[in-house]
Amino acid sequence: MPLAINWAEEARITGRGIVQLMRIVPLSIWSVPTILFGFFFRRRVDAHWALPLALALAGALLLQGLITHGLNDLYDWQSGTDKASPGIISGGSKVLNQGLMNPKGMLLVVMGAVIIYGIDASAMAMARGWSVLAWGLAGLAGSVGYSLPPFRLSYRAGIGEWAALFPAMASGVVLGSLAADPRLDGRVMLAATWYGVFCVASVMQHHFADMEADWASAPPKHTTPAFWRYALKRSPKEPVLAYEILALGLAMAGSIHAARWFLPCAAASLAAMAVTVTTPLEGSVSVLTRRDLAIKALVPVVLVAVIGLRVG
Repeated sequence: MPLAINWAEEARITGRGIVQLMRIVPLSIWSVPTILFGFFFRRRVDAHWALPLALALAGALLLQGLITHGLNDLYDWQSGTDKASPGIISGGSKVLNQGLMNPKGMLLVVMGAVIIYGIDASAMAMARGWSVLAWGLAGLAGSVGYSLPPFRLSYRAGIGEWAALFPAMASGVVLGSLAADPRLDGRVMLAATWYGVFCVASVMQHHFADMEADWASAPPKHTTPAFWRYALKRSPKEPVLAYEILALGLAMAGSIHAARWFLPCAAASLAAMAVTVTTPLEGSVSVLTRRDLAIKALVPVVLVAVIGLRVG
């Protein structure tokens, strides 16, 4: 279903709308830690790290804050799931609901962000090698494919997390690592894989508050938890726990050769499993939101542990 944009109307874009669309809480506990996790996971940082790191952080903020959030808001608004969602930090930024932007204005913001993201990635590639463009493109493809028709991967159970979320998050870790040193190693790639899987599990937990609204949207948003609950008639905790167990396995594998670096990742995976198991699916939106934030907060906790190892 193509997005219905009235190109004859004037685009509405407000400063408050842009800030609200970016959603400072997700950016502070996802975008920034993603890049810094990859950066500090390196054993060595060369002397020319400052500009590449700044470019990597800027790209992450553009990718999640404006491109991912903007497209997700546009198409979830059209399908109706954001209008019906009771979510506090899920269910979109509410920018369109509140009239802070109209669809035309939001689409123009997304298009402008894509152009700036391309310039940012090209500048980083000149400093760190052209492999940056491949990883940057992987992140952009995941971000766009997550919501944009005909892909609309977030509406496809079992596909959205692996074809969009995973490459977007794992590539962010790799880009942070490249900011530190243009040479990659297997330890960093395993860390990026763990991080991508951990974030996939976190996003699936994030969907708990929206399952009913997602399933009732047009077209239906078949997130994996919603599909598990309404199509399979099983607990939506099952796929989340499966992803968390996979993340734990990856962290334990890394611990065989680099225990002090991967044990914080293993501890975070175990903590996330405990939160998921004890999440009351019939609880209030505020309860589900607190559990969602508890898992998201594990990312900066792991980052602090990795920074401690790096500078210690």
